[in-house]
Amino acid sequence: MTNPVPRGHWPVRVRAGSRPFATNGGTLVSIDTTDLSSDPVADRVVRVQVGIDAAVVANHQVTIRETTRDGQVQLSRFHASPTIAGLTRLSERLAAHPHVMAVAEPTSMTWLGLHVALQEAGCDLALVGTRHAARLRGAISGKNKSDVIDADVLAMAGDVFTLSPLRPPAPPQLALRRAVVRRGKLVIDGNRSRRRLISLARWAFPDVWQEFAGSWPTAVAVLTRWPDLTALASARRSSVTNVVAAHTRGVPDVDARAERIRAAAARTTAFWDGHLDLEALAWETSEHLRDIALAAEQIERATDQAHHYWAALYGDDPLLLSVPGMGPMTAPTIRAFFADASAFPTAKAAAAYVGLTPSTWSSGTVVQPSRAITKEGPAVLRLACYQAAGGARRVDPQLAEYYRHLMVERGHCHTQATVAVARKLVERTWTVLTRGQPFEYRDLDGTPLTRAAAKDAARALAVPKTVRARARARSAATHRSKLTK
Repeated sequence: MTNPVPRGHWPVRVRAGSRPFATNGGTLVSIDTTDLSSDPVADRVVRVQVGIDAAVVANHQVTIRETTRDGQVQLSRFHASPTIAGLTRLSERLAAHPHVMAVAEPTSMTWLGLHVALQEAGCDLALVGTRHAARLRGAISGKNKSDVIDADVLAMAGDVFTLSPLRPPAPPQLALRRAVVRRGKLVIDGNRSRRRLISLARWAFPDVWQEFAGSWPTAVAVLTRWPDLTALASARRSSVTNVVAAHTRGVPDVDARAERIRAAAARTTAFWDGHLDLEALAWETSEHLRDIALAAEQIERATDQAHHYWAALYGDDPLLLSVPGMGPMTAPTIRAFFADASAFPTAKAAAAYVGLTPSTWSSGTVVQPSRAITKEGPAVLRLACYQAAGGARRVDPQLAEYYRHLMVERGHCHTQATVAVARKLVERTWTVLTRGQPFEYRDLDGTPLTRAAAKDAARALAVPKTVRARARARSAATHRSKLTK
């Protein structure tokens, strides 16, 4: 009977001429250190697959899968720390398998260090999306999951997916990408802080919030000046009027609105008397406002940095800005991931990278095409394309007509129709960038138009309000029905 392998360690086959790695520091592990110079299996290996489960704070788990001519499979497992020394040893270990394409998931930015280490070993790195890897792992190992299983599964990814070697962007391009990704995350965090304040307002002082009449600047200004509802109720009418007037445009009854805000604050304080600590409520409101202000400052800094990188790489970028819907907020994100769009062979490949193409499900004779979009691409890029589509349909008559067709004739909701427009906009963007020719507005029959004329034509194709109301009502009914089933 062979001795059992200690828990947490795996036998590693070491080729002749290579030294076994010790466990000092937990960098690489080797139990079986047999010299394979006389082992005939080493000469019969016809295929080598490498899977790497990348980690941020733990060790990278690596699996080398060797297949012989007679179909036998030999697994070698070890782990490498995400340090320079660990990556160097990883490179040395994989140098015995030149021209092999290792597979990993894009965990944070760990793929960049792995790419450099593999390049030193003469190998390539391919990335498999997290969702694809999860589905493959579920098919192979079911509900079992560990770093070792992930590395084993990734080693077999080439049997299922078409792998392409990773080609990282140049450092300036990568800096732009990192800046827009950070900005996107900050925007999401800022929106969460904003929703927290709205949620607090709707249960704690709904009457006051209603009197702001949907004016976010007015709400922020008044609550920043008087977070305590007692102080707001007793504030001078002229003071409240001045604050409301400074943050409200086109409203004739500013004095009346200010008085209604004060009266609503008085009613709220009377209602909560003895039931809610209004000083604690004032502190909580102030904290939410500070979070919102901090998020705005961070977003502004990230936006400035992204614009700096964007301008350094593409100048004023008249080519991309000629595309409808593209502006100073969306164009840097598009350039960060598309660059000159030469990495995508077709327009459909570009749309698939963004994750805007419909997913497909099939089993036996059952096929369900045109399901929900795949969402495989970077979330910040997909959001930028969606936002650009919302503006593009208002200035481009062809996109406006397509949006109207989906809403009126196909019965789609606003989000579905905008996603479809975004997919067409991505394909147009790819065409403009690859051809190097500015976008030209055209009418429905193909007649060239000026931007002003195109905007007028698009405005004439606006979706009727009754259609929008019908779509909203149906969506609400659908959601309600899900709660009762």
